[in-house]
Amino acid sequence: MPIDLHLHTQASDSTLTTKELLTQASNLGLTAVSITDHDTTDALQEGAEIADRLGLTFIPGVEISASYTPEISLHILGYGIDPENPQICKVLRQNQKAWDKSEDDSISALQRINIEIDRKKYDYWKAHSHTQEGGWPLLNTLRAMGVVKDVNEYFGKYFGWGKPAYIDIVFASPEEVISAIKAAGGVPVLAHPGLYLEGLIKLITRPEFLNQLIAWGIEGLEAITSYHTAEETDFLLTCCQSYELLVTGGSDYHGGFAGRRLGVPRVDDAYLKPLLKAIEQAQIKNA
Repeated sequence: MPIDLHLHTQASDSTLTTKELLTQASNLGLTAVSITDHDTTDALQEGAEIADRLGLTFIPGVEISASYTPEISLHILGYGIDPENPQICKVLRQNQKAWDKSEDDSISALQRINIEIDRKKYDYWKAHSHTQEGGWPLLNTLRAMGVVKDVNEYFGKYFGWGKPAYIDIVFASPEEVISAIKAAGGVPVLAHPGLYLEGLIKLITRPEFLNQLIAWGIEGLEAITSYHTAEETDFLLTCCQSYELLVTGGSDYHGGFAGRRLGVPRVDDAYLKPLLKAIEQAQIKNA
């Protein structure tokens, strides 16, 4: 039976409410889900209640940003976390402050290349991005101003690495993030590991990168995701087998934002039992 362990709600940058998301998951025949909003756990309590009514296995999760280098941010999934844990709350507060600062820095960067933000439009999208279009206030403001068409142009023209409005965002370190997830009784997994580049080299292909993550306490790789080619998926599955890491997967679904499909790619529930066992062991250890 299919599962999807990488889902977003309006608590971060999706167009869907928690109820809409989980109802869609149930209607598709998914049997287990995890809400993994960016740097927030605000949807987890409601998600657990709705999933219970729908008969879905629910894993409380989060996707935490981590600064690996000034130019490279990793996304680390935390599964089975206690959202009230003080250590993980501290990391999430730190990252939320970093996001807020990045908005101001981004506006200043655009001003330096003679793009003046329409403050009325920005204030509107600051209040409405998550409930209407998903994504981020500045992206939606620039779309409303006609400066960019979509998220691809947003990064490709202005905010990707090396582009004229690129800025560094300083999040918590990977070591801090992994430690906080473990302190919260959770299992840390590297999200979409094939996406992280240093120059033209994918970091996950460098043994020293994975060895460092394992030394910090990473326990799994999100091997099954639409970001990866079939060859990359096979490579990552082999890595998980070689290093005795958990395999997870999911759609990274954001509703109408970002162009992904719920339940795609298909993730078999054979990967669920080892993850649930690891979560159980982590929670016993932190009891």
